[in-house]
This record gives sequence, C-alpha cells and structure tokens, in this order.
Amino acid sequence: MRSRLALSLSLLALASQAGAQAVQPPRDSAARRIEPMTVRGARAPSVTGGATVVTIRPDSLPVPLAPAPHIGDVLRQTAFVLVRQNSRGEMEIGVRGSDSRQAAVMLDGLPLTVGWDARTDPSLIPTTGVEQIVVVRGLATLLGGANTLGGVIRMDLNGPLARNAKSAPSLQLGTGFDQYASRILSVNGAVPLSVRGGTLRVRGGITSRAREGVALPSRALGDVVTGGTADPGDPANRALRTNTDARQVDGFTALRYDHRRGAFVGLTATGYDTERGVAPEQHLASPRFWRYPSQQRTLAILSGGTGLQQTPMGYGSLSVSAGRSNQRLDIENFSSRTYTTLASRELGREASTVYRIEGTHSLPRNAQFRLAGTVTNVVYDETLNAQRSTASASRYEQQLSSVGAELDVPIVERLLVSGGVVQDESRTPQTGGRPALGTLARAGWRVGSTLRLTDGVRLHASGSRRARFAALRELYSGALDRFDPNPLLRPETLLGIESGITLSGGAFADRGLQLQAVGFVHRLDDAVVRITLPNRLFRRINRDQIRSEGIELLASYAPAALKGATISADATLQHIRVIDQTITGNANNERRAEHNPERRASFAVTSPAWRGVRTSLMARHIGAQYCQHPDLGRQVELGAQTISDAAVTRTFAIRSRGLLQRLTAIIAVDNIGDRAAYDQCGLPQAGRTVRFGVTIG
Repeated sequence: MRSRLALSLSLLALASQAGAQAVQPPRDSAARRIEPMTVRGARAPSVTGGATVVTIRPDSLPVPLAPAPHIGDVLRQTAFVLVRQNSRGEMEIGVRGSDSRQAAVMLDGLPLTVGWDARTDPSLIPTTGVEQIVVVRGLATLLGGANTLGGVIRMDLNGPLARNAKSAPSLQLGTGFDQYASRILSVNGAVPLSVRGGTLRVRGGITSRAREGVALPSRALGDVVTGGTADPGDPANRALRTNTDARQVDGFTALRYDHRRGAFVGLTATGYDTERGVAPEQHLASPRFWRYPSQQRTLAILSGGTGLQQTPMGYGSLSVSAGRSNQRLDIENFSSRTYTTLASRELGREASTVYRIEGTHSLPRNAQFRLAGTVTNVVYDETLNAQRSTASASRYEQQLSSVGAELDVPIVERLLVSGGVVQDESRTPQTGGRPALGTLARAGWRVGSTLRLTDGVRLHASGSRRARFAALRELYSGALDRFDPNPLLRPETLLGIESGITLSGGAFADRGLQLQAVGFVHRLDDAVVRITLPNRLFRRINRDQIRSEGIELLASYAPAALKGATISADATLQHIRVIDQTITGNANNERRAEHNPERRASFAVTSPAWRGVRTSLMARHIGAQYCQHPDLGRQVELGAQTISDAAVTRTFAIRSRGLLQRLTAIIAVDNIGDRAAYDQCGLPQAGRTVRFGVTIG
C-alpha cells in the first residue's frame, strides 16, 4: 500500500504528458529546476499552467485490489475521476463533467481511444505489467493527438528502466478470490540484460480472470426510481445480479533497448479475450438483454527515439512511434431476461492504425519548442442480424490528423509561460451508404503560466479551446435498434479555463503536507447529447451548449513521525447545465446533464505498518445525479450515496535475495454498508463483497 508523492515544477513534466523525451536546460536555469520529493501519499507532478497530475501505482492504492486489476477499478479510487457503468455494460470515464469520449486513454504515448466508438472501456483494460497510471485533468498539452480535450489517462508499460530500479530479474505471482467464487491468477516478470552499448529489458505477463456475477446491494430493488420495474431476475434473496458473469485472459510482451547515450527502441504487444454478460437496467420495462460472447483486442506498438542530443543550435530530441490495433466485438441481443431466445446479433471488426512523430528543441533564453504530428485511421465492418446467412457487412472509415506546436518561455526566474496551437482534421471516406461529412477542420490553442512564489507555493492558470469530432458509432450506429443514427453531427468545441494554487515542497514537504485548490470553467458548444424520440428510440444531436464550473480540492498528510501512515481527501464541487433552446417553461432554457453528479468526494486513511500489518479505509461520496427516463419521458433524480471500503494486509519475508522475496496477503471488504449507489438509472454498483488475495514478488 506504499505510494509516493513527487512534485516537478519544470516544463519537463509537460513534455512527459505528450510522451516525449524532455529537453534538459542548461544547469544554471533556476526557473526550470526539478525539485523531487518522496513521501507516502498520492504522487502529483506539476504541469505548466495547470493543476498537478495524479500518478498512481496499481499496487499502491488506498484500498488494495486483486493482482493486476482493471483500469476501471483503479480509477474508482483516483481523485477527480468519475467512473460509471452504462447500459451497454461498459465503463465510462469523466473528468470535470466531460463526456467519456473527451477523455483520452493512452498506452506508451499512443491513444487507445481511437476507434469505432472513440473511447476505451476501462473495465476491459488490464494493468498486467503496468507500472504507473497518470491522470491529467483538463487540456495540459495540445500534442496528444485529435479528440484529446477533456483529460488524459496515461499508462506506462514499456518505459525506460528507472535509475534506482533493480538490475536483477524480477518475478511476481498473484491470486485472489471473493465470496462469490470470482477468481484471478496473474504472473509477470522482467529480465534486464546488459548488452553492447546499453541495456535490453524483456518483460512479459499473463492474467486469467473469472467471475460468476456481481453482488446485488441489499436495497437495490427497493429504491429504483419511480416508474421503474424491478428486475424479477434479481429477487431479494439472490446474491448476484442477473447476467453479470465474465471471463477474461490477457497478456503482454515488452522489449526495450536503451543506449547509454539516450537513444532507444521498443516493442510492446498486448491482447485480451473476454466473454461477459450485460446487467439489464432495473428501471425500464424493456431493457437491453445483451451478452458479449466474444470481445478480443490485440495491440502492437513500435517506438524509437534519439534521446537528448546536442545539436548546432542547442539540445534536442526526436521520437517516432506506430501502433496497430485489431478488435473483434460480438453482441447477442435476446428477447427476454431468460437469455434463451436470440433476437438479433451484431458483429464488429475494427482495425486502427496510429502514427506519431514528436520533436523537442531548446531555444535561446532557456525557452523550449515542441512539435508533434499524429495521424490515425479507423476501419470498421458492422454486420447486423448476423445469424442470417444473407447478412452483409457495412464498412465505415474515419481518418483523423493533428499537428501541433508549443513553446515554453521563462519570463523571470520563477515565472514560466507556455502557449501553443493545433490543427485537427477529420474525414469519413466510407460511411456504409449513409451521408458523409466531408473534411472537417478545426484549429485550437492553449496558453498557460506558472508562478513559483516560494519553494512550496505555486500559482497556475491556463486557458484553451479545442474541438472533438464525433465518433463513427455516434454518427452511424443503430445499436441493435436502440438508436436512430444521425450522420450530420457537428464537432463539439470546448473552451476551458482553470486557475489554482498548490502548496507542496519546501516547508510543506518537511511536514508531509500537500494542499491544492483549482477552479475551472468549461463551455462546450455544439455538445452531443442523447434525446428520446416519440418511438422511444434514442438519438444523438447537437445541443446549444453545456456549461460547467466548479472547484477541485485535494489534501494529503503523510508526516514522517507517523511512519508510513497517510491521510488523504479530495472533493469536486461543480455546477453543470445543458443550455437547450427547445426547452419550454424555463427562463434560462436549462436542464441538468445526465449521469454527472455535481458533488463527489473521497477520504482515505492508511495506518503505519506494525509487524508487517497495515490497515486502510476509504469512503467515496457520490452526490445526486439525474438521468433521462424513456418510460416516463422526463428526467429523474438518483439520490446521493456514500460507499466505504476497508482492507488489512500482512507482509511476510520469504528470502533475503533472489526471486520471490516477499509474500503479501490481503483481506478486504468492498461496500461495507451494502449501499445501493447507482452509476446511472437502474445500474447499481456492486454490493458488499469480501475479497482475499496473495501476492508473491
């Protein structure tokens, strides 16, 4: 349960957000000095002109999870991130009231959120081999590729070997199970090899997961929103929710060669194979009765770079990468909750390619220039009613490109300003016979500044404007007769402004204290929202605007005197409204946004270790939220709820050297109070669950 806090006040942190090799300034540059700090708690490197990012390790969460958990489970314990399950059985990510398609998920610098749906289900993304996860709030850089404007979730699987990392081979074994017979088995290892001119690191791992179902909260049936229909497949005496079983196998291989002069080349290959059910919504008379008999994904990333090199004009670096993703998605739609009669079937076959190049170079007066270009191509074959021999596939294709440049300039010793521009484009060459949008182009910009008042006090502010192009699924998918497609959706445009103060480092570090407050204002024009048509089909349309403003608060206390104990808390308070000129009876033409609670908070405490035993407790509060109820034809409210989790771990020393030196055992209880907290209407989170696990490494 050990995690670390590191603050960086230089523009090297910003370059790392874009996945680039940072350019080192001359040694006498005080404005760009790195000031690392390590304590127990949340890690929070800084971003030029923005709030600190949150860096977490999957094995160092407030309440430990099973070995190699999914990203979605990790993010539920992460400050400022909203994770919720939708009616398709997918997990969605939101930051500062953003839609799940506005937040990018990146692996080794390349976006996973490029595809048919322009988002990645975090409940399927494993952390096998992932050493850290970085959460960036807002638009910290313009160099991450198209459609990256509402936050970034970045995973590092094949990064450079840390200077203080062990040079010996490593091996980790883990297993876990719960009271409902869910089980997991994971193994991964690494072998660093000294080769001519540098180091070759070989890593690999595999994880197998299985569950019979997700626990049903004890009061889930009694507090379904008015007008809903309780799921008869989930009677009060049944422990598991209907159709929530799952099976998954995933694995990865990573090779990376680092030359002693900084150049590198790497290859990453990952994949998973999943079968799972989709819980029917409890509040609808006719919910989805879906299963995914097969979901498969393979991904390969090849990357290389020069590292920091001296040039005739200063110092610079260049990196290139290319990725190829292939996905297979099968959806079965049944006629009733017995899941015996197949009504329809959808097959999806997706191939995505991403190419990226990025360069950085120093400029006079300690300035730095960065330039990046990203090109992506998505081809999707959709076959509806696939059980019929006459079914044929419809092909869709989307091409996205993005070219951006940024400049960081120290004004005085303690003041750093940054600015950048980007040009994004989208084309849909193949549209399955439906209307094409032609070529859409939007320009964007970002400005920011950071003022370091003292060694422990930073003021930061930024403003940005960027567009997001609608995904192929938003434009053309009928989702097995649940949606009426709208191929004429316009791009969304987000104007974001934030400012804040961070107290960390210096005297605050001596006390193990970190405090931060950030205010933000977002204006999303031509926002894509869902409406219900008279025939009860959903349709995506552009509304006038979504307005959100709020404040994020973060506190962490980990004094050395408490010998490893940590206390942390965070809160997000926001006001979100959809401005819709079609609304009548409302002077401001406002309505509430769906599935976006305006209050969220968490509190976590971890005890110091005593004879290898450590305890932890975490409480997560979700405020009231609203959803559009198609049966009632209006919005309904879901009340606020608080969920508490707890865990006890015990570490044993097995051997003093070599592989498998320590064993860590865990017993945890999720949702201690068995509360019915809803991700959205009719979809409660899991009820009380007791977990056990063992990790040897």
